[in-house]
Amino acid sequence: MVGNTGGMTTVRVLERLNISVLFGIPGIHNLAVYDGLAHSSIRHIATRHEQGAGFMAYGWGKATGDPGTALVITGPGLTNILTPMGQAFHDSVPMVVISTQIPSRYLSARSGYLHELRDSTTMSSSVTKGSFRASSPSEIAPLLDHAYRLASAGRPGPVHVEIPLDYLSQPCPLPEPALRGDRPPPISGEHVAEAIRALDGAEFPVILAGGGASDCGDAVRGTAEALNAPVLLTCAGKGVLSEEHPLCLGARLHFPAARELLARADCLLALGTEISPTDLWLEEFEFCGTVISADVDEAHRSSRKGVFLHGTCEAVLPLLLAGVRKRSAPQRTGKDEIHARCAADLGMVLGLADELPLLRETTKALRKALGDDGTLWADMTTPSYYAISEYPAALPRRFLHPVGFGTLGAALPAALATKCAFPERRVAALAGDGGFQFTLPELAVGVQERIPLPVVLWNDGGFGEIRRCQHAKGGPRIAVDHWNPDFRALAASYGIPYFAPGRGALEDALEEAFAEPVPSLIEVRNGKEFHR
Repeated sequence: MVGNTGGMTTVRVLERLNISVLFGIPGIHNLAVYDGLAHSSIRHIATRHEQGAGFMAYGWGKATGDPGTALVITGPGLTNILTPMGQAFHDSVPMVVISTQIPSRYLSARSGYLHELRDSTTMSSSVTKGSFRASSPSEIAPLLDHAYRLASAGRPGPVHVEIPLDYLSQPCPLPEPALRGDRPPPISGEHVAEAIRALDGAEFPVILAGGGASDCGDAVRGTAEALNAPVLLTCAGKGVLSEEHPLCLGARLHFPAARELLARADCLLALGTEISPTDLWLEEFEFCGTVISADVDEAHRSSRKGVFLHGTCEAVLPLLLAGVRKRSAPQRTGKDEIHARCAADLGMVLGLADELPLLRETTKALRKALGDDGTLWADMTTPSYYAISEYPAALPRRFLHPVGFGTLGAALPAALATKCAFPERRVAALAGDGGFQFTLPELAVGVQERIPLPVVLWNDGGFGEIRRCQHAKGGPRIAVDHWNPDFRALAASYGIPYFAPGRGALEDALEEAFAEPVPSLIEVRNGKEFHR
């Protein structure tokens, strides 16, 4: 590449931001950026679909807490990546998507230019914290700097930056990054005092920890022990407090026993959670006692009654812990009783019966093989819904699941990215046969990039969850039974190991798969035994 063009500046800004891995697909509209990548230390991973690139950037952001980065073209490239952007937006995951745009002189002209997309920033803004277009080559660097700050600031989320094609080949400066002295507003001392009074006056406080508390597990534990308060977790909050801790009741908000516990509580301390219907498996959240919310998203202030503490959990919890009255008498949480009741209600809550023994076996084998430090990426599938409550997480960001948007197909590409971010860590993907085929081609990325990853495939012959919903409603059974490929032959076509373990043999298959240098496909068929 000759001279400092917009394409080269784009790459240099990414280097300056310490972006180590970039997920994307080259096209004729972004080749100027790829010219710069050819001479860069940034590792580029070419995905098989823009949706795969997006889910890899999402997986990187969710697993690390730092923005994942994807590069696509305009038009179909941008529309294909909107779904992962929507997932990142709902899950509060930092992510930056860089897309090109048709030449600036054709913008808004409906000229028929290749990949033309009318009003793309407005379209992208529905699933991002911000969508911006460079209005000149000199805006490229400042916009990218801003995008990465915005993706991580406050409540994290995806940010989109698009660059017209002509700017990528024009001379472009690389200015020094603007010095930012932004500081979050101080947390209201009056509100903190009000929260401390409510906690001190409560007879039975309960803590609800979400994904926003992922980076302050020690403070959550200290606060829970000071208050002798049981801790419930959202799905995104799994691992914030080890589920082995005597005060931790796990991610069981969707069980009657946990709901009854909340009904008995007279004060709820909600940490880094929007208390969403997808966490509760209910549309409404009713709580009669005082709710104390610690959240970076001020939009929740008006939607909640009680005390709202605007700030990160890392900033709020030390203030509460320094002021609350430490309780000497242990509080009986009834953990064993609640767990026993939840176990008895598991089939009813999930709408399952015959599948429970195999689900239990699958989850235990995954947990034992992954250990405390391993990461399980769980797609939207029956064993994942089982694992939300039954897979014990000892650390945050070790059980990852696309909660808010509820996307099929996220687990495989997200797990590949997580393994890239943590090559020393055991990582596995858990997917159903229906959702797996949404992003199946990304297996080739794992082969090409030599990424070891066991993919546990729960094969129930279609959309099992939707099949059960149709049955429960008494409606017709339609469009839920699929003709599937021969997954053994599919694995062979990619040149990867295939396992079909019988009952009791999944753990051994996982151990063999972890030793492979490429992805492995492990097929688990509900109620049937197979041999390798």
